[in-house]
Amino acid sequence: MKHKIISIFLIFVLAASTLNGCSRIQDERDGVIRLRWVAYGTSVPDDIDKIIKAANDYSRDKIGVVVDLEVQPTEMINLIMASGEYYDMIFTCEWLNSYDTGASKNLFYDITDLVQTETPQLYDIIGDYWECAKLNGRIYGVPTLKDMGSEMMYRLNSDYFEGEKGMTIPDFMTFADIEPYLEAYKKDFPYKYPLAVTKGGIPGFINFLERIIGTVVVIPYKSETPKAIPIWESEELMERFRLLHKWYTLGYIHPDASAIESNGLDKDTPVRFGVAWRGYSGYSNPADWGFNVKTSIYDGPYLSRATEQGAMIGICAGCDEEHAKASLKYIELLNTDRKFRDILAYGIEGEHFNYLKNGTVLRTQTGVDRYQVGLYAFGSVVNASVESVSTEFLSDPDQWTKVFEGYKEYGIRSKTNGFVYDKTRKEDIIAAVNAIYSNYSTDLMTGTSDPDIVIPKMKQELIDAGIYELIDDIQSQLDEHLASTK
Repeated sequence: MKHKIISIFLIFVLAASTLNGCSRIQDERDGVIRLRWVAYGTSVPDDIDKIIKAANDYSRDKIGVVVDLEVQPTEMINLIMASGEYYDMIFTCEWLNSYDTGASKNLFYDITDLVQTETPQLYDIIGDYWECAKLNGRIYGVPTLKDMGSEMMYRLNSDYFEGEKGMTIPDFMTFADIEPYLEAYKKDFPYKYPLAVTKGGIPGFINFLERIIGTVVVIPYKSETPKAIPIWESEELMERFRLLHKWYTLGYIHPDASAIESNGLDKDTPVRFGVAWRGYSGYSNPADWGFNVKTSIYDGPYLSRATEQGAMIGICAGCDEEHAKASLKYIELLNTDRKFRDILAYGIEGEHFNYLKNGTVLRTQTGVDRYQVGLYAFGSVVNASVESVSTEFLSDPDQWTKVFEGYKEYGIRSKTNGFVYDKTRKEDIIAAVNAIYSNYSTDLMTGTSDPDIVIPKMKQELIDAGIYELIDDIQSQLDEHLASTK
């Protein structure tokens, strides 16, 4: 059966290659360059072919470049990279198809000089964020301008907390400040669990720590001098673990949290977590929840090489210069032409979305049903029009300007100067410590276990596995890096 599936897959690839080959020949006759673009997505939207045709009609006229766009899941992107299969542009980042790994293995095209001579407007737009794409001073990919720093927030049922209870939901609070809200709800509904926590843990829970080895070895953002530490040396994290366990024992967290899938909670759970940015309206549509939602930020924004590498586009090292230039021109168009960017972001105006009077966009039902993609996976997010959730809940069309101004004003930036640890020297220890931590992480992240009992046990296992040898190696590399980048 396995061989049959592979055969069917190969037949599909060959058929697609034949069709694409015909298209490429025709494009070359017309002086148009056709690129193979592998983007990330967990599913292929129904109307993707229609949208790509519209986008190609536009980019053909503007820059003489069209694409064969493939939306591929993680496994296929990894397979393409591992097999050495040709592409022109591909999705890469810190968390999928590792950019630093690909760049260090020379799998991506060195665009350091080309991006400045061929697409100077793109080079200027990316600006300071080129730093996250540099490896040994060279640039091998284009960062996607999106939320470049992580901000963590609570999402609260404002109808209940403000409307019924007369409580105020502030724009900002600390992690611990949520407790009175949980207590109030539990008193009114003793058999319900007010805080949404599942076995996947809490989104952004430890984003105030820069992760070097999973979530086991970290560097605190707020320390004056960057120092690699095991997680138990972060007192702030230990206090959060203790709070979670306290809330668990008080019945604020479901007793089966460590086994519940993300979709297994009651929809009316009044306090949820979120990771987004100031002004984000995606959590606020009452039609999604059955009540009005207000957010309160408790952490961030934190900016580091990892967060800034949240989405990128790499160009294949095997490209000839003509296709590398065409790829950069295409990426430049994504960053500079809003009408073009909106086609790939939302579809066809009048069919999949409409522009509202304030300059934001609103999807039609056809758009909702037949064309939804992650904006970050298809290039520049900040150049796409901002989406409103309804005509009653309008987003700020200048949202991204304010977000990026906020990064400059109150962003907490990593002091590691783009440090990338070479993991090849301690791979065995890394595998061991990650395996040990995974045995404890779910219960810690859901409040199920008492950290003051569990962490000493975990600590000893990690010490026996060589975690301090690993940390010494990390610190040695970090010190060398910091000395070289002063």
